[in-house]
Amino acid sequence: MEFYLKFDGPLKSNVGAKDKHNIREYLYPQLKNLWDIEPLNRRKNFLKQENKPSVLKKIDGIIFAPLICNALEFICQLDLIMLWPETQGVISKHGGDIDNRLKTLFDALQCPDINQIQPVKDRFTDKQPFFCLLEDDKLITSVNVKTHTLLCSENKTDISVLIHVVVKAVDIKIGVIGLSG
Repeated sequence: MEFYLKFDGPLKSNVGAKDKHNIREYLYPQLKNLWDIEPLNRRKNFLKQENKPSVLKKIDGIIFAPLICNALEFICQLDLIMLWPETQGVISKHGGDIDNRLKTLFDALQCPDINQIQPVKDRFTDKQPFFCLLEDDKLITSVNVKTHTLLCSENKTDISVLIHVVVKAVDIKIGVIGLSG
């Protein structure tokens, strides 16, 4: 399975739980909608705790639904196009260097740990399960990054990221056939 996620906004390096959760919340509706279209709309049984396999993971009382998870034995490849409001080749003037910005993005794509949940716990009340891409960013097996100039940004820390996700199965199981790319 392949799909695209899009993020527009600040992506800074070395940020805290609230900034990472802002990105997570931005991507939440896209990931939630993903479960309403083919082929995931026929696999909603994965969103039930009592079913095996289930993608649901409970952390500090919050229920998360990461698509790329150990229960489904999925890994993924990410191809990123990052557009920055700087001339090409100048990507670290505002918001930090690229490797730390990528770390922020990867942290935001995964289920937060208990320390990251505490400062934003009240922001989960109407969003359970909370849809996210990854159970753990260790399930990313390949990353390809292209950068270029963003021509339409007023804020120097805002960027636009197009995330191409390719889902791959480690092991073919009944029920997940057709989801692996």
